[in-house]
Amino acid sequence: IIMNNFKLNIYTPTGVIVNGTTCVSMTVPTSRGMINILKGHTHIITELGTGIVRAKLENGQERNFTVAGGLCKVLGESITLLAKTAESPEAIDKERAQSALSKAESRLKNPSTSVDVIKFQRKVERAKNRIKVANLK
Repeated sequence: IIMNNFKLNIYTPTGVIVNGTTCVSMTVPTSRGMINILKGHTHIITELGTGIVRAKLENGQERNFTVAGGLCKVLGESITLLAKTAESPEAIDKERAQSALSKAESRLKNPSTSVDVIKFQRKVERAKNRIKVANLK
């Protein structure tokens, strides 16, 4: 029997999000756009972007995770994401994410510097991704 799958690992500085989850395909946000990964994908190391990782499991179900920054390594039969931040839907506090979104959007209306604009745009993007993934439970 030929197995058409690979193992997904997502690690952050604060802990393990998933370790050895068997997937048949996944999409990953990178700094250059989304990539689709299937078994046999070429070996790569690329910078993670901010967005949603969608992993299709061998049983047909899908798992979603938020990620923001870090590295994606595709090597052999495993995909390892070393993310600055990452969360599974179960770990997301929707009310806190909604509060963070509102706060970032209001700060974006009156930024002090151009650096603040970028900072709060990223906060808005992360909060929206967290809310989207929390709703996919």
